[in-house]
Amino acid sequence: MLAATPAAASKRNRVSYSTGPFTINCRAADGTPQICDPPEKLKVRVGRRKVRIKQLRYVASTRHCSAGRVLVSLDGKAIGRTDFVNAGEKATVDDLRVTLDKGTHKFAFRAEGRTGGCNVGAVGSWGGKITLRGSRR
Repeated sequence: MLAATPAAASKRNRVSYSTGPFTINCRAADGTPQICDPPEKLKVRVGRRKVRIKQLRYVASTRHCSAGRVLVSLDGKAIGRTDFVNAGEKATVDDLRVTLDKGTHKFAFRAEGRTGGCNVGAVGSWGGKITLRGSRR
């Protein structure tokens, strides 16, 4: 008979969800040119055991020509944002602490830009890869 060590059991409970690489061509959200619409979306399906999302990591596309940050919402409610990053840089939110109950949940990620580089007042496009990490409870 094999017994799982706490480290092994903990490793089995880890979860990771990713958008994969993406690019979004923007239009202004609600007349706000520095907020990009449409959002990048990620559906997460949770089984019997709840999932606790602890970390979000955003790796900006190397093709960015100005700084931006990611605004995060879950099931229509704003839950966080990253720091501003430039092309190819990474931003991590380590204190997300979101618990997902059984069912399907929808994350939406929007870019918020700021003037500088090629941004003269509006975000034209953005992209990269977003990964959520957590554990089953």
